[in-house]
Amino acid sequence: MRFPQNEIQRISRYAVVGLATNVSLYLVFLLFLRVGFLPTVAAGLCYGLGVAMSYLLNRRWTFSSTDSHRRDLPKFLLAYGIGLASTLLTIMLLMVWLSPEVAQILNIGITAFVIYGSLRLVRFGQHKDSHAH
Repeated sequence: MRFPQNEIQRISRYAVVGLATNVSLYLVFLLFLRVGFLPTVAAGLCYGLGVAMSYLLNRRWTFSSTDSHRRDLPKFLLAYGIGLASTLLTIMLLMVWLSPEVAQILNIGITAFVIYGSLRLVRFGQHKDSHAH
């Protein structure tokens, strides 16, 4: 199966956004811990920041959306809801065979694919009347 060049570029940008977001949020998480936040509070704040950063960066750069936030945001949140369900199910299944530390590394990659596929399926960043090619 051969992907069109624009899809390869989109996947590459999605990977860059994901890597940059996760690395920067890990550093913010460590900072939150250093200043005295509880780990659960720090993780929750980082999750919210991560979704917001991912939405803004992926919307503009990865998917080059010019559609309204009113159209894009529900699609994005649906895709991330699917990703959350996937990550919970995947971690439970992988931990049957693997340690949580190793399982989570695989889980991150699997969930990234699920979210990307979900964003494409819900036509995130595409006008209602445009057709996927």
